[in-house]
Amino acid sequence: MSEHAKIIDEARKRVASGSKLDASAFEARIRAAGGDTERALKQLARIVSVQRARALIAGPPTPEPAPPPAPARPLALRTKPTITGNMDIRRERTGDSFALAWTAEPKVVAWDVRLSERPDVRGDYVVREERSLPGTETSLELELGDTPLRVHLLGRARDGRLVRRAIISALTREGWDERWQRRASAS
Repeated sequence: MSEHAKIIDEARKRVASGSKLDASAFEARIRAAGGDTERALKQLARIVSVQRARALIAGPPTPEPAPPPAPARPLALRTKPTITGNMDIRRERTGDSFALAWTAEPKVVAWDVRLSERPDVRGDYVVREERSLPGTETSLELELGDTPLRVHLLGRARDGRLVRRAIISALTREGWDERWQRRASAS
């Protein structure tokens, strides 16, 4: 295969693949190869005309689609406040203070309270505070923020037996007024 034939073959392959053909660069290569350049230049002119015809049929290139707009902020995983237990708990809010309230139970002599916080929505709750309240106490004030809080409220009888219990999970300042999801309790 002659040098001219190789150059013409390469030009055909480029046009066939849809690549842009630089006619002046191929013309310079044909002239540099020497020999019967007139025949090779005519063949190159036909290949260039095929390229122009394809461009006319294809029309203007379609613009790249714009990327979808980025969300204003990443979607956060949110949990709903949930209550589980065998006693009724009420919410009380006065200004910026939040409190849980319940009905007094004569059998309960002490309430064990455990407050746990979950710094990461996918992580486990970490115990922040544990305390004991007298059996006559019927409310608990809470400090709520943006991190979910879990409250264990356990009412114990004189012999240490568990009489009443409630576990309230996913309490936050933002979610305080949302409807609490009630879960079934084994007791």
